[in-house]
Amino acid sequence: MTNSKLAVDEGSARLRRQSGAVSTLHVALIALGILLVAGAAYFWGFGPAQEPASGSDTPPRVSDAAPAKQQSPVDPEIPPPAEPEIVMDPAESLPTEPATPSLPLLNESDDAVRDALAAIPLGTAGQQYLLSANIIERSSSAVYLMAQGDVPYKLIPIARPKTPFPISDDGLKVTADALGFDRYDALSGWLRQLDIAAITEALAWLTPLFREAWGFYGEAPETFDAAVLSVLDTIITTPEIDLTEARLLRKEAVWIFEDPAIEALPPLQKQILRMGPDNAMAVKAVAGQTRDLWANVASQE
Repeated sequence: MTNSKLAVDEGSARLRRQSGAVSTLHVALIALGILLVAGAAYFWGFGPAQEPASGSDTPPRVSDAAPAKQQSPVDPEIPPPAEPEIVMDPAESLPTEPATPSLPLLNESDDAVRDALAAIPLGTAGQQYLLSANIIERSSSAVYLMAQGDVPYKLIPIARPKTPFPISDDGLKVTADALGFDRYDALSGWLRQLDIAAITEALAWLTPLFREAWGFYGEAPETFDAAVLSVLDTIITTPEIDLTEARLLRKEAVWIFEDPAIEALPPLQKQILRMGPDNAMAVKAVAGQTRDLWANVASQE
């Protein structure tokens, strides 16, 4: 009886030692798992919690329950997180051109013209021209008159010289006085400082409104472009004549040219001649530049 009781007590003690070893092993595994998960969470910022694998419900045999040597956890080498790949919409990756504003009505277009030219230096004469209403209508009217060879004094922002046209009389002949050419220096200087390319580009989208206003004269709107080129050609082809050598004749209250070829020139060309050779050259140069730009705009329509 005593021997049987001792055997039972020894078996129980042996089972308690085994259970203690199993518990220590489980605790070590759980602690290692927590450290790994905590390390992953620290470096990655997130991650699913990993539960330690549960042991077998059957207690291990004594021979299998050798005490485990606890090792200090070692941080695994964790690669840096890959940066997310950003996929751009092809439409977003391409630079977009500024949208062209919608075309206003002709009778509401003054502000559109002023806004289009706001950043371009126009000088005092140009600013005065924009102050009055019906800018496009007045411009088309000026083109119409110049296409007839006339000078639209009432429509352009340049007043006639206040001093009378000077003449030179040597007793044998009367000619234009070269001092009179200086009266147009301000005009040629103003034209030289205009950025014709910028003005043409700024107003190109309003061309349909210029054509519409052109139609008020009974002309086909599509002929406006050709009329502009015709006016510019008239200016460019003004002959080079030294008026200081051209005789003048008095006819009532005005002077006319004795040479019928000069007198037969369109008023627009005679006005350019009265500006003098230097100023005339400047006006013709601006007209040539404008013609090239306008022809380019018209060809893209």
